[in-house]
Amino acid sequence: MPRQKKNKRSRGGLWDYMVQTLKVAEKPSWDDIWNTFKVTLLGFLLVGVIGFLIQLAALYLVGV
Repeated sequence: MPRQKKNKRSRGGLWDYMVQTLKVAEKPSWDDIWNTFKVTLLGFLLVGVIGFLIQLAALYLVGV
């Protein structure tokens, strides 16, 4: 039974998809950038506070 050839268009399909995405994409406004910055900063702050509380609890439980 002969082997079937692989589809050579799969790479071209991906390239076409990327080009189409870049054509549709638009530059974000300053409000979008500012909101993204605030959400990222809030996320870092939240992770830091949770880490601090875990560290504080571990220090209290061990008693060092």
